[in-house]
Parts: sequence; C-alpha cells; structure tokens
Amino acid sequence: MRPVFVYALATVAAVFTASAEDFPLTFRTIPPKDVMSFPGGLGSQGQLQLAKPAKLKQEPRAMSRHPLYGECTSGASGAAFIFRLDESKGDGRGYDQLIVDMNQNGNLTDDSAVQRDTPPSDRPAASAEQFVIGPIRAPADKPVAGGRPIYYARVYISNRQLLSSARQTPNMVFGQLMLKAGWYLDTTVRLNGVNHKVGVIDGDSNLRLGDVAQTPASGNRAQTSWYFGAGDYLLVDADGSGRFENDVFQSEVCPFGPILYLGSKAYKIALAPGCKSLRVEPWPEPLAELALQPRGDQVRNVTLAWKRPSGQWQLIRPTVTGGKAMVPVGDYRLYACNLLRRGTAADHLMLSGTQRNAQTPVIVSTGKVNPLSCGAPLEIKVTAARETASARGPLFNRLGGALRDSDFTVFINATVIGAGGEFYSTFLAGDHFQSKPPKPTFSITDAGGRTVANGNLEYG
Repeated sequence: MRPVFVYALATVAAVFTASAEDFPLTFRTIPPKDVMSFPGGLGSQGQLQLAKPAKLKQEPRAMSRHPLYGECTSGASGAAFIFRLDESKGDGRGYDQLIVDMNQNGNLTDDSAVQRDTPPSDRPAASAEQFVIGPIRAPADKPVAGGRPIYYARVYISNRQLLSSARQTPNMVFGQLMLKAGWYLDTTVRLNGVNHKVGVIDGDSNLRLGDVAQTPASGNRAQTSWYFGAGDYLLVDADGSGRFENDVFQSEVCPFGPILYLGSKAYKIALAPGCKSLRVEPWPEPLAELALQPRGDQVRNVTLAWKRPSGQWQLIRPTVTGGKAMVPVGDYRLYACNLLRRGTAADHLMLSGTQRNAQTPVIVSTGKVNPLSCGAPLEIKVTAARETASARGPLFNRLGGALRDSDFTVFINATVIGAGGEFYSTFLAGDHFQSKPPKPTFSITDAGGRTVANGNLEYG
C-alpha cells in the first residue's frame, strides 16, 4: 500500500503546482524623468494643428492668437483624447500650457490645465522646440487598482514661423504630441520557488489595461504591407535588478496577450476584473519547437505574429535559446528580429530588423521540425539614382552661382535584408551598444574603371 500512497501524493502535488494562482497587483508611478524612456510602447500620438477637433464642444478662453489643437487616438480601443496647447503668458510668449480632455466629454473647461515645468526658451520663431509636460491626471472616478493614473506629454513644435504667416492653413501640421503613461501595475510571481517581478503598463495610453495590439483587416492577405497598432505591454524584470529597464533588445517588455514567457517556460496569464490581480498558470496547450534558421545562434530574440482562431493575429515574444523557441501550435509570421554578434567587450554588434510584408505563414505543429527563416546571412542591396541640377530646383543653388544643367547629384541607398525578408535599420556596437559601427564606404567608377567619387554611407 505504501508505494500507491506515495504515487497518489506525487500526482496531487503535480496537479497543485500546475494550477492557476492569482497574484495581487500594486499601483506604481514612474519618476517624471524616466517616463519617456520607460519600457512599454510609445503611447498615443496626435498632430498639432490650428483647426479645432470636431469633438471639441467647449473650451476656456485661449491667451494665444494661435492655440494648437489635436487628438490622440488609441489604436486598440479607438479611445480619443482631444487637447489644446496654449501660451498662458500671452501671444508669442511661448507654448507652456496643455489641457487634455481626460474625461472625454468634449469639454476642456472641466479639465485641469497643466503648466510646463521649465519656461519656454527665447529661441527665434523659426526654430523647432521639444519639451515634456505633466503630470496629466485621470479623472478621480476612474481609479485602477486603487491608484489614479497619470500621463505625460512630449510636445514637438515645428514650423513656428508659419503660425503668423499668410501661408498657413487650418489643416497645416505644426508638430506632434505624444501621450505616454506615467504609471503601471506590478506583482511578484513565485513559481517553483523562484520569484519573478512582473508588471503591466498602459502602452496605448487610453486609461485601461488589457488591450491586445491588432492588425488592420488588410494585413491578413499575403504579400501586403501590414503592421500592428498600439496595445498594452507586459513587463518582466529579466535580469533581477528589481526594476523594469529599457535596453536595445527590449528584453524586459513584450506585447500584452494570453501568453507570457518567464525564463524558458510559457505561462497563461489574465487580468482579474478591476485589475486587482494577475492570474498565472502553466500554458495548458501543446507547445512545438520552432527552429530559427540558418544561423539561429545569432538571434537574440524574435517577435512573432500568431494567428488566433478568430482570424486576428497576436504578437508574442517567445524565449529563444540556442536558436530555438517553444511556441503554441498554429500559424506564424516573423514580425521583428534582434541579432547579436559577440566579440570582445568593445566589439559586440547588435542589429534590429522588422518584417512588414505579410508573407505566407509558417505552420508550426508538434512532432516535426518547424523552421523559420530570419537573420544572417544578410543581403545588402544598393541602389543609385542620378538627378540633375534642374530637377532639384533653385534651393540647391551653390554659393556664388547657380548649378549648371550638366551638374548632377547621385543618391545612394543601401538596404540590409535578412533571411526572412526582414529589413534591418538599427545597428549598434560596443560593450553597452551606445555607439554605431564604422560607416560603410563606397566608390563610384566610370566605364573605364576610373574612380570618380568615394565616401561613406550613413546609418538610419
């Protein structure tokens, strides 16, 4: 009887460790200086224009003769926040006051005006200007997990010289405003004796959590350009530092969804009503091995688009170990890829690429090798176009005389393409990836092989 008793205890223990558990979430705020660099998306954005949004019903009197208006719209939920940027000290004294319609009633008179911490500079009107303003507080009747969400806005103003010009029109764009969350929720998830600091942030800045980034309907057709809109993000303290950090590999952030990787294991997660807790359990469905080829050992991480039963696509960030990842069965497309070439401390090289062509999905199933092409070997495509002086117009006249028709400019473009068709646009080097690698060189030769020009290509 004793062996049977021991077996029964082992079975009960296995069921217990595999069951779901709820971990209470705590409301946190981000220090103002860290908000814009904090991991978890770019928030929501709107253009600065003289034209008032159609949803604006009422507003306080503006001090500027040219107040700037806009609307930040969340891609996942369609939530919109209209705003007005004003010069509180008088016309021409600099934009320093922001009102955001946080209660979304179209009335700016019942929203608090937020003043800029630092006064506007005395730059000439023709220059561009950038600053951060906040905190912008959510309505008191919309708490989340016992806290009151706050947001910050990054404002970029350009074309200032045209604000008082006769050439300006109501729909002309004078800059951009980005609204980003200054708060998040976190908890400590204890699994198999190991603690994991996990959080969730309002990545699309719409006063709610749990939004999953989605693609436009046209993104489901093969060979079309596709992209994912804004959504929320999950945070993971991957290096055990006790805080969430933003590195070049986005190691501590992944798109919000039902699957989260802690270490090498996949877990099913869900937010409780009211965002009071995070439910975590081992992933209950079969997992299959995805082999990243042909040089998977150089792949630091990948972001994949996973087709759900509804026909929508879901972004996931699986753990990559030795060029392999365990993922749920289904259809997948490559969406982003980060490569790492290790050398000496000063010789590390990082490349970041994206795939925005909706290629034929890779069908991943158990019991077979499931290859996914990405990364090296990389192909460099170079194009060159010649443009004459007359085509460039009078703005390209040289000092001391106009360009002649026989003069021309050669425009050279180099594109770096991975094995999966992804385009690489970020190249960083060094111990902490804070520098760029040496610029590629080029030379132009004539039909006889004589070099007529040479130089360097720029990154980005």
